[in-house]
Amino acid sequence: MKADSSAQRALLQVADLDTQMARLRHQRTTLPEHVKLSELQTQRGRLSEQIVAAQTRISDAEAEQERVEIDLVPARARLERNQQKVDAGMIAAKALQPMLDEIEHLRGRIATLEDNQLEIMQQVEDETAICENLTAERSEIENQMRELLASRNNATAELDIRITQLSEQRANLTGRLPADLMALYEKIAQRVGGTGAAELRARRCGGCGLELDVSELKRQAAAAPDDLLRCEECGRILVRTENSGL
Repeated sequence: MKADSSAQRALLQVADLDTQMARLRHQRTTLPEHVKLSELQTQRGRLSEQIVAAQTRISDAEAEQERVEIDLVPARARLERNQQKVDAGMIAAKALQPMLDEIEHLRGRIATLEDNQLEIMQQVEDETAICENLTAERSEIENQMRELLASRNNATAELDIRITQLSEQRANLTGRLPADLMALYEKIAQRVGGTGAAELRARRCGGCGLELDVSELKRQAAAAPDDLLRCEECGRILVRTENSGL
């Protein structure tokens, strides 16, 4: 393929714009806010799991507290009735001792239930405090995340503006270049994962860094200005300049 030397040199401008845009796109995806947000999201998820676990423990404790209170109501009522009967002398002599034994048993039962009730109340209080602390910690993390999201969005918007500006410059430039030349450039760029052209500078390919051997340098030097030369290593279009060392 042939291409005017000025068109070939314009490819270096295209390559430079592509390099700048690639750098900005990489910067966009590697903003420090992304890493920090990911870390905070992990922390938030872990805290949410701990909050759910604490809430479950509170719910279980409250259910147990309700069961204890349900058991206490009839026990207290029966104790009160029995004690009133004893105090009123309504119990026959031979039935008195069994009644007193039952009263003592009820008192022990009630004392045990009341102890359990106090323990459960303390557990609910402790778990509620844990849940509130975890929720406050999660809220603080969410505040940090909101700040980071705003910072990330601002940084992303600025980078997008710069990328758009460079893209417009590229479109204006490539629109003046031969279609077949640009088609070749794009094909090479897609294959190598970078730019499709590079400057031959100080006898080296500016794309892959390969130093040309003597025979290839001679061939490059003898080529016509409009000959389209390629790097033997990476296949990029090699653009000759005054810095090529030919």
